[in-house]
Amino acid sequence: GRGTGLGLSTVYGFAKQSQGAAMLESVVDVGTTLSLYLPAVSDAMAHKPGIKPVESFPEGMRVLVVEDDAEVRSVTHNFLASMGSRVTECAGAEQALDLLASEPPFALLLTDIALGAGMRGTELAQEVQRRWPHLPVLLMSGYSSELAGAHPGHELLRKPYTRAELAQAIARALAAGAVG
Repeated sequence: GRGTGLGLSTVYGFAKQSQGAAMLESVVDVGTTLSLYLPAVSDAMAHKPGIKPVESFPEGMRVLVVEDDAEVRSVTHNFLASMGSRVTECAGAEQALDLLASEPPFALLLTDIALGAGMRGTELAQEVQRRWPHLPVLLMSGYSSELAGAHPGHELLRKPYTRAELAQAIARALAAGAVG
C-alpha cells in the first residue's frame, strides 16, 4: 500500500532537529528496537530568553484540517484543540471544498500536500485562493521535495512538527493572510 511518508528518515530528522538521537538495535530471530532520545526541558530552560512561547490565537478560531492519515489528523486536532481552536477535519480536498462552501466561515485552512487519490493539497490551496481569497492557507508535508515545489504565497510546515512549530506556522499564515 501507500506509505505515510513518516519513516525512519523522518524519525532521524525529528531526533536531530530536537538535538536528540535515534538508535536502532537488531537481533536476528528476536527483532528490532528503535530508541528515540530527546533532551529534557527544565522549567528554567522553558523561560530562558530566546525561547519563544507558543503564540496565542483568538479563542474558538475555526480551523479546517485536511489530512488523509487518520493518526496525523488526530494529533493535529489535539494540538489545535489544546490551543483553543475549534477544529473540523476531513480526509480529502473535495470534502474540504464542500465544507468550506456549506459551513460558517473558517479562519484557517491547514492541509497536507499529498492527499492520496484525487486533488492534491496544492490544488486545493489554489482553488481556495480563487473562491475565498481572504482565507489563510497553511500547507504541510513530510516530503522535502513537495515543500520545495509548493504553491508560492502559502506558509509551509514540515512534518513531523511540534505543537510550538504548528502554532508559529499558524501565526505566520494568519499574519500573511491579514496583509494579503
